[in-house]
Amino acid sequence: MPADPLRMYLVLRRGAIAQLARAGELAGAAAVACVRAFADDEGMAAWRERPGKVCLRARTQAQWEQVLAEPHALAGDRDGEAVAALAPRRRSQRGPLLERLQAMSTALEPPPAEAKTSRGAVTYALNPAAVMSSGKTVAQVAHAAVMAADSGKLEDWVAAGCPGCVVAPSPEGFAALAARDDCVARVVDAGLTEVPPGTVTVVALYS
Repeated sequence: MPADPLRMYLVLRRGAIAQLARAGELAGAAAVACVRAFADDEGMAAWRERPGKVCLRARTQAQWEQVLAEPHALAGDRDGEAVAALAPRRRSQRGPLLERLQAMSTALEPPPAEAKTSRGAVTYALNPAAVMSSGKTVAQVAHAAVMAADSGKLEDWVAAGCPGCVVAPSPEGFAALAARDDCVARVVDAGLTEVPPGTVTVVALYS
């Protein structure tokens, strides 16, 4: 890993989102919007070679407002459930604000084993064999969303704001979902944190 990697920072406001599924959906939408909004930035082009993401939380309203003053893309309601995706920057260029923010580690309400999704939505299935913190999980779902958008086949989905849901199936359920033909993204982790390298953390399916 580079000594000073580029990272997209995903920021949630503490206490604003109770469900991991909602946090993942919004993080995916915010990450896709950020990639599109800052597509012409030199930093974005370099980041996409190794698209790492870090999930942080703003502990106070003042911190949240400072986050929203940074170049970002937002998914959700800025005064309610929302995730801000900050344009990629090097770790050394985080600045005092991001250095003060804590890593997202709060345990959120777990996703359902299955969920009924509307047509035109993406389902993000978490691998039950990959035990991850809330922040890691949210970042992995965001990886899947960007990969799905990059396929070039889901422009209507992107235009609709990347609707989706996160599910935590059984091992058998995950294997069945991963084998389906409508799989649009498969996230294989580099193994830098929490899980071994080569671990499939999320598969995304479009219906």
